[in-house]
Amino acid sequence: MCNKSAISLVILCLSLDFAYTVHIKHLRSHDFSASTDWDYLIFTQHWPTTVCKDWTHKKPNHSCSYPKKHNAWTIHGIWPTKIGTRGPENCNSTWLFDPEQVKPIETDLEETWINIEKGTALYSLWAHEWNKHGTCAAAIPPFSNEFKYFSKGLELIKQYPMHDILSGANIFPSDTKPVTIEEIDRAIVSKIGKKPMIQCKYEDRIQYLFELRICFDKQLNLIDCSDNSYQLGGIITNCNINAEIFYPDQHQATRGLVQLYKFINWLQWFTL
Repeated sequence: MCNKSAISLVILCLSLDFAYTVHIKHLRSHDFSASTDWDYLIFTQHWPTTVCKDWTHKKPNHSCSYPKKHNAWTIHGIWPTKIGTRGPENCNSTWLFDPEQVKPIETDLEETWINIEKGTALYSLWAHEWNKHGTCAAAIPPFSNEFKYFSKGLELIKQYPMHDILSGANIFPSDTKPVTIEEIDRAIVSKIGKKPMIQCKYEDRIQYLFELRICFDKQLNLIDCSDNSYQLGGIITNCNINAEIFYPDQHQATRGLVQLYKFINWLQWFTL
């Protein structure tokens, strides 16, 4: 009798395990059928100083982590995008970020895909990017798992380092010398031959260079970015194209210097 009960229990456990496996595979298959419905990829780099300004502006007690390499742009994410939309997102709710999968490249990620927002959970940025965007990118072979997704980010930032691209056009971080949107756009187009997206953040009516985005098709060929909702004068941006843009120096308290620069300009104008 006991043997029969034990056998029945084993059979039941095996059946439940099989059913669970089939269920998970079904969920993943269902989710991925939707995740392929996107047109191109946006590779986004952001400027740590502006990220930090935004983070500390939200709460004065916030602090920031910076990459060891001075004046290095860092990765925000790789985002599958459907033309005319902001998605898809969260394409596979069963495939959550697993830190073990990126252990071999974790040191590189900590430098290049760093979480600027100090004090947040250790893996919060990577988990957010994988769960929201990576599970959608995984529909194509170059991004088919976590390791590939994050490794490709490391590869792309080496190919397209925004600090080098901008400095090659004599655009350098400065707390007192602003740049124009046209100068930034021209610097990137002259280097990669395709139109980028340029994003700004605002603080006290001053706009700061925040993100630079470049776009790829599913074969990872560079293409022109396209976003009609942000296209101004042929430049894809949320920045005010008629206002100065500050590309703030790293590790500096820029706000006071920028305000001083504006005051000096006002004095020069006033005394004319």
